Amino acid sequence: MEFWKWAAAAAAMLSALPAQAGDWRRADTHHFIIYSDGSKDQLEDFAHEAEKFDALLRLIFRIKEVEEPNRLTIYMLSDADDVDNLVGPRLKGIAGFYKPLTEGSYAVSNRKFGARESDLDGTRVLFHEYAHHFLFRNFSVPAPAWFVEGFAEFVSTAEFKKSGAWTFGMPAQHRASEISYFGPIPIEDLLTKKPVMDGKGNAFYGWSWALTHMLYSDEEERGQQIGRYLAALNEGQDPLQAAETHLGNLDRLEKELRGYVRGTMSYSRSARPITYRNKVTITDLNRTASETVGLTLKRLGDHELAKTRDKLRKLVGEPGAGAEAWFQLARAEFDLAHMDEGENAHDFSASEQAVDRALAIDANHVHANVLKGRILLEAFDHADNPDAGNWEVAREYFLTANAARPLDPLPLFAFADSFRREGRKNEYVNASLQTAFNLAPESRELRFAYAMAQVREGKFDHAIALLKVIANDPHGGGGGKAAIERIEKLKRRSMSRPSADDKIILVDEDDAPLENDDGDDIQPE
Repeated sequence: MEFWKWAAAAAAMLSALPAQAGDWRRADTHHFIIYSDGSKDQLEDFAHEAEKFDALLRLIFRIKEVEEPNRLTIYMLSDADDVDNLVGPRLKGIAGFYKPLTEGSYAVSNRKFGARESDLDGTRVLFHEYAHHFLFRNFSVPAPAWFVEGFAEFVSTAEFKKSGAWTFGMPAQHRASEISYFGPIPIEDLLTKKPVMDGKGNAFYGWSWALTHMLYSDEEERGQQIGRYLAALNEGQDPLQAAETHLGNLDRLEKELRGYVRGTMSYSRSARPITYRNKVTITDLNRTASETVGLTLKRLGDHELAKTRDKLRKLVGEPGAGAEAWFQLARAEFDLAHMDEGENAHDFSASEQAVDRALAIDANHVHANVLKGRILLEAFDHADNPDAGNWEVAREYFLTANAARPLDPLPLFAFADSFRREGRKNEYVNASLQTAFNLAPESRELRFAYAMAQVREGKFDHAIALLKVIANDPHGGGGGKAAIERIEKLKRRSMSRPSADDKIILVDEDDAPLENDDGDDIQPE
């Protein structure tokens, strides 16, 4: 074999081999930033499939393509065991999860391919998690838990062939086996309750998928009844009454559903390749950048954070450590200062030193600027005599971050929230919150903040509509329901005793303050 042919063959073989443990690569596409410590070819294939999936969802549900200033970050791990190790014992037996955040939403999945149809492979996990992100970004409706999970399961079985052919709505065999094993769920429970994360909780996913599949498979309606049903819920109609009106008699619906899962399910297919944003750029990260990615993911996983902090301290001491590594160290130190209950509780000096090093390397590092501002404001919560000048200094950092990246929601939120914390009004607060929310409507933190801003303006109904999306979330919702109850109370009070003060009072002496609640979407094995 000629040398050049041998070299080309060797290079092709090497690119197909998995990366060494801890060696990360990055794929940049129109909608995604994807990190993987697997092979280059596998990462590229995942990136193309992710973009095809987004294009297929837009085609099926008639959603226009838009520019995406805040792409979803995806981490692809080797298998479900690696996902388990990332989150630790608080969540066991999961294959992936999705975390909607103001600072940047992300999903974690795995690269394992199912050997059998009933196996939950990494591609389906990724599609399930992205379906939640897609739903939040494009359908801001207070969907009940069964539809949130059923929709994600319904679309997650999409497949794209090498020939360009694709299928959509194929039966989710891994859910069919759960239905068979755990048995039926009463239709009233399915329509009104949330999944419990135990063995039987998997049955909720299965029956939610089956009901969604059945309703979307109707030749005449094609899911239109789901739209009318969701609209009725949005108008405040009782969930069971809305289902009776728009999905049909509940007894008959339950019988149809149980018969449907025993029959042959139809699905859509096409031999015509789907048009999608097909530009994929793969970058092999150097050692320090690769370690930074791995430790960033560990910090986000929030398991054994002190150990992750120690590894970051070691990393930044090595040549070539950049601003991002210093920022990740600063963020780990910041979180640990909040968690510490000893003499170092709320001591942010280590975090501030690290973030200052990040800003010395890159003065326009967006999230480092925001963190520096947040550190300055911590004094107002934990110090005896905070410097009043810190408010304006912190806002300068927030504005620097905003100037560096105007369409990042985090600086906008930090700027607006600083006035709330100070107890001051500012003409730009509502506009900043609205823009931030529009950029990341999946963020519970932003949704709460924007809803509260609407309350202060006396726009109670709009605030309630915003919070219904959280209240119905299968992986949270307690805080959303409590907030809605408080707002309804304020609305009644303002109608009986109109006053400008009523529009801004969110807490009475005998009431607990409104709080955000959090929750991950998780995919059990």
